[in-house]
Amino acid sequence: MGSFGMKWLSKSAVLFSLKTCLAAFLAFYIALELNFDKPAWSLTTVYVASQLYSSSTVSKSIFRFLGTVLGGLFIFLIYPATVLYPVLFSLCVSIWVAVCLYFSLHDRTPKSYVFMLAGYSAAIMGFPDVDTPLSITYTVVSRIEEITVAIICSSLVHSLILPVSMRNILENSVTNWYTSARKLCSELLTAETKEQTPEREAILVQMAGYPVNVETLITHCVFEGDAARQLIRLVTVQYQHLSYLIPTLTAIEIRLKLLAEQQIDFPDFVDTTFRRFLTWLNSGDKNRETQAILQDIALTQANIKRCYQDKTLSAEKSLLLSGLLERLANFVKITEAWSTVGEKVGSLKERGNPAKRAQAHWHIDKGLLLLSSFTAFLATFACCLFWIGSGWSDGSTAPLMAAVLCSFFAGMDSPIAPMKLFLKGVVVAIVISILYSALIIPQTVTFESLIIGLAPGLFALGLVIANPATNLMGLIIATQIPGLIGLSHHFKPDLQLIVNGAISSIVGIMFAVIITALIRNKRPSWTARRAFRKGINELIQFLSEIRLNRSSLQSRQRFVARTLDKVNVILPRKRIDPVPDLVSGGNLITEVWIGVNFYDFYVKHQTLLSEHAVITDGLFYEINKFLRSRLKSLQAMPHAALLAEMDYLLIHLDRLCEQDNRLYSPLFYLFNIRLSLFSTERWPTVSVMP
Repeated sequence: MGSFGMKWLSKSAVLFSLKTCLAAFLAFYIALELNFDKPAWSLTTVYVASQLYSSSTVSKSIFRFLGTVLGGLFIFLIYPATVLYPVLFSLCVSIWVAVCLYFSLHDRTPKSYVFMLAGYSAAIMGFPDVDTPLSITYTVVSRIEEITVAIICSSLVHSLILPVSMRNILENSVTNWYTSARKLCSELLTAETKEQTPEREAILVQMAGYPVNVETLITHCVFEGDAARQLIRLVTVQYQHLSYLIPTLTAIEIRLKLLAEQQIDFPDFVDTTFRRFLTWLNSGDKNRETQAILQDIALTQANIKRCYQDKTLSAEKSLLLSGLLERLANFVKITEAWSTVGEKVGSLKERGNPAKRAQAHWHIDKGLLLLSSFTAFLATFACCLFWIGSGWSDGSTAPLMAAVLCSFFAGMDSPIAPMKLFLKGVVVAIVISILYSALIIPQTVTFESLIIGLAPGLFALGLVIANPATNLMGLIIATQIPGLIGLSHHFKPDLQLIVNGAISSIVGIMFAVIITALIRNKRPSWTARRAFRKGINELIQFLSEIRLNRSSLQSRQRFVARTLDKVNVILPRKRIDPVPDLVSGGNLITEVWIGVNFYDFYVKHQTLLSEHAVITDGLFYEINKFLRSRLKSLQAMPHAALLAEMDYLLIHLDRLCEQDNRLYSPLFYLFNIRLSLFSTERWPTVSVMP
């Protein structure tokens, strides 16, 4: 009983449910007083728009209003010319649903709700009155009015009565992101085994989910006004820096593993710096020590370089140790940026909108988007043809349910499981609606008695929605019951109408499930593979820009941001669906470092390399050949000619370093590229001419 109370009757859940009930009854009462045609829409909208946090309630309400208006305007635009031709009208609405869904899927923040709702709102407003053209205008205006009343009521109630702020959630999300990285870094540096463990993989997957979570929270927090503006600007900049944590940590792991495998002991001065870094990592206040640890790492790297030049450290050992320290320094710089950005946030206005810059780097799989949109079109239009062909007067619910279902779950790899859950929710809603219609509502003769009859059920429904584990089921039931009961001015439900509406809903859901299963249901590994191949293509393009001297620091940053976004797409899917070629193919983190190190090797040192007649054409040719083979097979391994080319260049640069120590820097980046591609290969002992 205690567990049940903690789960279902928490303070936040009870408060949310009470406020939502109040907003719903208030909206329903106003809709009745204003003599709206379908007051049930107001009640439904309150439950759809209401969220645990006041800002997310306001944001979803506004997005719902905009989507409804957009859908209504479309119906106004097309119905005069098409409503006398049911098939043409159905075709236009089905295309609109698909087009809106396509645009919606380009945005992974809650703002995507505007376009998605615009699509299926047109179906909700257009299909029920398609056989009575004169009613459509009234229906569209009525829905907009009722939804407006509902979102005003829900926004005011949740914002004015004990409002729940989202600012702490946003702050904690970013803090947890960094804390996870610090924990993983400490684990990597202190654990006896340097092999990948499930615990480390779990932390990486968790970190891959933070960017989308932060983007979502920022979108909602905007609606908390000036109080949250400073925090949003702060977090948006922190978010840009924290995105680099995953490749930094994996690079640290790779080097530690190689040092352990080769049983390379740290020189005393490196060991001292390493221990100071660990002390800094586990200290409470890092701000005062950050510059000191960075200076310490820089001095140690200079000592390593000096030992290499004095021949007291081999090239391989010095480059591995320098690489490890470089990545530790990267971690320190990310920490510094994360912890001190608040001091600089006042100067961010002139630097543009970081959120828009992040959006430009999102991974968008347009092929999958088109497939999702086509599925929504096909399911909606197929239901329309069935409805028209059967002459079923109450069949209009089928195509609108198909439109809703295909739109709502279009962003998922495998929508079938949530669609089946939706079907269960509709069945539960049907049973509840029949019980209410047969036993409770006939006894209500006044508004007050109706409220008394509905209150227990709606309160329980609010508790279900407030619980994250049952949120989706609660929303499904909440969207179905008021419409099925047909709450209106006379409080007299029509059982025959309820049964017909229920059957029509189930038919629409079945159409959506079957068509989705046939053409849209994809495994997570399918989505991950497509993201991986797109990342390889972008690496090939970036290397081509480097070779042709068309790259810049901005294009380097853009490449890194785009590829890291794909890493965040791949990591969780790889864990859920670990198919062999995806597991052996990697996760694009290696490709990030290949692109970055190629830029640092060639672009930063092009003049120096030309001065010493270092020819890199063969290296670019072989790496391009290897990457193109990966497009055909993710399991393709780097070929021998590529290794021979890199070994030749390494030996050549190593010898040239004896005359010009400036070449140590391009040697370092070239070694990093080789390490990314041939992590098990030791330092070449002889020069191999390509």
